[in-house]
Amino acid sequence: MNLKQKLAIRSTLVCAFTLLLVFGSTLYIYQKQTINYFYNKLEGRALLSAIIYLEKDELNKQKYHEYESRYLNRVDKEVVQIYDANDQVAFVPEISSFPVEKSTLNRIRRKGKENFLVNGKQYTGLYYEDNQGNFVIITTGEDNSGRTRLQNLALVLVCLFVVGVLVNYILNVLLARKTFKPFSSILRKVNTISTENLNSRLEQVNQPGDELSELIKTLNTFLDRLELGVNTQKQFSKNVSHELKTPLAAIIGEAELSLHKERSQEEYRVVLQKILKSTIDINSVIEGLLLISGLKQTDSRAHFRNFRLDELLWEVLERLKIKYPEAEVDTLLEVEDADLLELHLHPELVSTAITNIIDNALKFSEDQKVKLVLRELDRNRLALLVQDTGPGIPEQEQEKVFDLFFRGSNTQYYKPGHGVGLSLTKHIAEFCQIEISLSSITGQGTEVKLVFPPSVVDLMQN
Repeated sequence: MNLKQKLAIRSTLVCAFTLLLVFGSTLYIYQKQTINYFYNKLEGRALLSAIIYLEKDELNKQKYHEYESRYLNRVDKEVVQIYDANDQVAFVPEISSFPVEKSTLNRIRRKGKENFLVNGKQYTGLYYEDNQGNFVIITTGEDNSGRTRLQNLALVLVCLFVVGVLVNYILNVLLARKTFKPFSSILRKVNTISTENLNSRLEQVNQPGDELSELIKTLNTFLDRLELGVNTQKQFSKNVSHELKTPLAAIIGEAELSLHKERSQEEYRVVLQKILKSTIDINSVIEGLLLISGLKQTDSRAHFRNFRLDELLWEVLERLKIKYPEAEVDTLLEVEDADLLELHLHPELVSTAITNIIDNALKFSEDQKVKLVLRELDRNRLALLVQDTGPGIPEQEQEKVFDLFFRGSNTQYYKPGHGVGLSLTKHIAEFCQIEISLSSITGQGTEVKLVFPPSVVDLMQN
């Protein structure tokens, strides 16, 4: 059962319940009014009986005819019983099967008037005081006309209920089709979108606050993200295959050449070193890509902990000293409050990002001289500036240096690399909410600036 059928059926059930409630209440109220009307009629017959049997000798002719014309209408199967003070029937023939007990007569004398039911039949009792004595007059009968009207009304209401429910269901079906028609169009359009035409979008409906407009907007936003993700994956696969192809080709080529003829032990050592270097390059690319992928797939901050930035920086410099033993790194600490150096981030990731930046600075500086400045900024934030004296980055390429696998046009042919380090650094900075920026002048060098979020002490104070 689709949504259109569910909507039509549920709306019809609501209508049926409403009609049932309204028609049922109408029938109930009409039934109560019919019963009360018949009780009033029985009361009039009882009063007329009192006049006929008790007051006729005391009324003038005009007054008698007035009462007679007022209460003359008889009821079907009318029965009248008049009881005296001794509970004996007077003036009329006694009906032994008449269901009236002494308690009922006493209650009528006490109340003056009472309406009651016996076996579903209506009775009216009237207490009447006269110079001949005090009497209780009880009348009963059958309200055939009222019952007929009630049955006719019930039949009409049942017919109206059935017709109303059917008409309502038909109208609800038509309304559901009209209401869901735009959604059906959306489904047909979405079903035509595949990886081959992800640039297709749903036609926007400019009706602010409308649910359909919000749905189309949400679906288009989802398609935007999906297209971006698919294109990223395609580009990622393309770049990975390209970057891995070169070292793999080198490994295969060296291995094939080594198998063609016998070589000396020293020659085999050289070949193995080349293969080892290519393998290390492949491993470096894969590790960087896996780390980037992991950062994209998680928002967890579970591995964040407190550490001192200056201590982490010394550790990074010690590791780089092994790789660049001739390097000269001038470090300037411009922080008056030592507590600001304590951060709450992911120390391993921060260490990787700083290592990549300094490693690039040392690699592209011919004299391997780099200047580091750890500076306090406003709002108690720290900034790390890494300045090198390398060839710089052309202005038109500076926005692309953090793209995956990108390498500068003035360095890619004489400096080894894969274009993964700075892209990884950018993703780490976004993950750790670190602001990263770059400025460079061709022929003079490059400066990379990292601005860290407020320190642990500052966060505790706030």
